[in-house]
Amino acid sequence: MTRLSIVSVLAGAVVFAAACAQEPAKTEPAKSEPAKIEPAPAAQAAPTAAPAGKKEHVFRGKVEQVDAKAKTLTVNGENVEGWMAAMTMMYSADNADVYDKVKPGDQITAKVYDGDFGTLHDVQVVK
Repeated sequence: MTRLSIVSVLAGAVVFAAACAQEPAKTEPAKSEPAKIEPAPAAQAAPTAAPAGKKEHVFRGKVEQVDAKAKTLTVNGENVEGWMAAMTMMYSADNADVYDKVKPGDQITAKVYDGDFGTLHDVQVVK
């Protein structure tokens, strides 16, 4: 193989890997029933700080499942105008204490940010 062929193959592999790593396009679920969506692997990563310069939204929902080992919450979330339609989805929390204090059936509020569809920030149980 010539040097040019090797460089071309490597460049194609880099472009392919970058395309595979992109987040899939957001689609809206049918209005009749909330969609159940599994988070991308990155959404299950360690909790992160609030994204700098991103618009903040108020999130409300009902906890359906808590998996402290996997550090995930399955929440039936209400519609958040400008962020995400109502749906049931797995989220991570920005604070590890959340997995000990929240239980299935709890109504919660949290902060969410544009572009971050996998992390709930400042989770609070609504009494």
